[in-house]
Amino acid sequence: MSFNFQGTKNLKQRDVNMSYTVVSESSTTYKVSISYTINGKGKAGTIWIFKNGTILAGELNGKNYTGSTVNNYVLGGFETINTLYNLAMQAGTITPYFHSAGTSTATIGTNSFTVTDYMANTTPETIQVCNGEPLVINAYNVYIGMPSGSSLKMITSANFSVTLTTPTGYNAFDYTYQLTAITVA
Repeated sequence: MSFNFQGTKNLKQRDVNMSYTVVSESSTTYKVSISYTINGKGKAGTIWIFKNGTILAGELNGKNYTGSTVNNYVLGGFETINTLYNLAMQAGTITPYFHSAGTSTATIGTNSFTVTDYMANTTPETIQVCNGEPLVINAYNVYIGMPSGSSLKMITSANFSVTLTTPTGYNAFDYTYQLTAITVA
């Protein structure tokens, strides 16, 4: 599967192309070929993932990684989309903070499909995350749908601004995201 999107993260332009293909599968493990390009800089390799989601090992541009370094080096390119999806997909599950504003139609290439429009109930909105640290949502508008022929929900566009306070300070994330292409192999 391939994803292409354009957007901004903390006011910096991000042009991202990502793809993955399941190369093989055993009773316990997936072998996955990945590649990504962020603002013209590309990386490619292979990762081995246990079926429970734990990453076993990886290879990126000829270098081998194991343990926590897999996340830092091999999956670094997927960090933007992972952060985006983790926050955006919560719109449908944290109903005290978000609501559906109805549906609309998204068109990605020649594929048109219905998406659900989610918004924050109010802004700014403060959510206590699992460790008790406050996450302040300053803006939130996300569109989620399932392209024709797919069983995977995807974020077609999003615009949100959040601030997470931690014991060492705070992290601010401003995202504008537009999915521009989907390819299923």
